[in-house]
Amino acid sequence: MSEPAIIWKRRDFSETSRLVTLVTRDEGKISTLAKGAHRATSPFLGRIDHLNVVVPRLSRRRDGRLRLLRGVELVHEHRALRSPRRFAASSYLCEIFDVAFVEERADPGLFDLLAGALRILERCPARSMPTSLAGVEVRFLDALGLLPRLDRCSHCTQPSRGLHVAAQGQGLLCNQHRSGAARAVPADTLRWLQRLEATPGREWGSLPAPGRLAQSVLGQWVTAAIERPSRWRRRAIGA
Repeated sequence: MSEPAIIWKRRDFSETSRLVTLVTRDEGKISTLAKGAHRATSPFLGRIDHLNVVVPRLSRRRDGRLRLLRGVELVHEHRALRSPRRFAASSYLCEIFDVAFVEERADPGLFDLLAGALRILERCPARSMPTSLAGVEVRFLDALGLLPRLDRCSHCTQPSRGLHVAAQGQGLLCNQHRSGAARAVPADTLRWLQRLEATPGREWGSLPAPGRLAQSVLGQWVTAAIERPSRWRRRAIGA
């Protein structure tokens, strides 16, 4: 493999070896065995840290079930993501993207989104982190085909000035189709979400911070997409 991969998960396999999960552009998740990774003289030391970008050398074991990680070339360390706030943000991304990546199934668009999101979180000013995370959430939902239209009812697809967010993550609903549990979304919140969707990632830092309702709406949609509440989101956005 000559394409970069992201070190995704690691766990001990024996006293000397580790199981390492990679996320790749061309093959999705790959489970590998790094023999001797715990040895003091191992070439893996400092190279298979979480979220490092590497070019791996892989071979298959005879049983064909688990690949051997023969070595890695370190491309980039996301050192800035080790600070508490950025660590929480990157942990949140790992939490939601882990649900979307499938073992040995390519998803180049999702990989590129993750790689770009990590670079943005590493470089963006701390004050713009909530906006950057909101932008990633919008792109993530869109990549999964789960981002509702932000200008019309999800049920009847008719444009509407008055939209409500449904209780169970079914998108936005007009007055006719909203249930009693739906919350009205103010026009300024909808405009902010629409602007965020239309803004390139490199410009997210120029947008105003999301309001509480915008954050709540996105959180609800992401929860519905990954089918469980996030452990990291509140710490990541600083709420």
